[in-house]
Amino acid sequence: MQSVFDQTYSNIEYIVVDGASKDQTLELVLMHRDKIAHIVSEPDSNMYDGINKGIRLATGEVFGLIHAGDRLYSRDTIAKIAAAFTCDQLDAVYGHSVHVDKADKVVRENRSPPFSLSAIRRGWMPSHQGIYIKKSLIESHGDYRTDLGGDGDYEFFIRHFYKHTIRAKLVNDFVVRFSLGGSSTTNYHRLFKRQLAHVNCWRINGLSPPPFLVTFKLARKVPQFFRGLLSRVLARHSRED
Repeated sequence: MQSVFDQTYSNIEYIVVDGASKDQTLELVLMHRDKIAHIVSEPDSNMYDGINKGIRLATGEVFGLIHAGDRLYSRDTIAKIAAAFTCDQLDAVYGHSVHVDKADKVVRENRSPPFSLSAIRRGWMPSHQGIYIKKSLIESHGDYRTDLGGDGDYEFFIRHFYKHTIRAKLVNDFVVRFSLGGSSTTNYHRLFKRQLAHVNCWRINGLSPPPFLVTFKLARKVPQFFRGLLSRVLARHSRED
């Protein structure tokens, strides 16, 4: 929340959706109610159900996500996103992301290429939380499916960025810093199974999955971990200097 409050861009409609947490989450959120446009705390079926509630409440032109454990990368992140939409007639923008461990050390860097359909066919997808998209596009092509387990974000991406014509652009900056720890990022057997499930996301949209999609997607993980290792080494040397 603090990373949102610290943004230099002021025209932010901040919506907090909590799945009826039993810890002190709601208590902490209510401490900042004057900075939050809407607060929802009630049971939901899964994460994507909660996201859809936020989409329905949003009145702004552009919709983006920041999950528990995420931080916007810098104080001017939203200003850069807004500037991209202002300068170009775009439907969506996206940026790079950093994955950190519990000690806040970089584990992976997910750098995205300029937008192209061929990159999607080769297994590319920006981090879910690194995407900002026009709400009008979501209204036209649908919100998140809640029946696909943890694969709702990939299906949403394929449907909006590949199945339909979209004007999207890379903001060549890191936009989100988020913590690893979920089963989809720490259980590698599950990670492989998830890539197989992504093939189905193409089929349910009436699309033919690209050949070697799973191989391409898994191969993209390797340089992400290498860049994370390089970032940690450089940070260590910087502290020593």
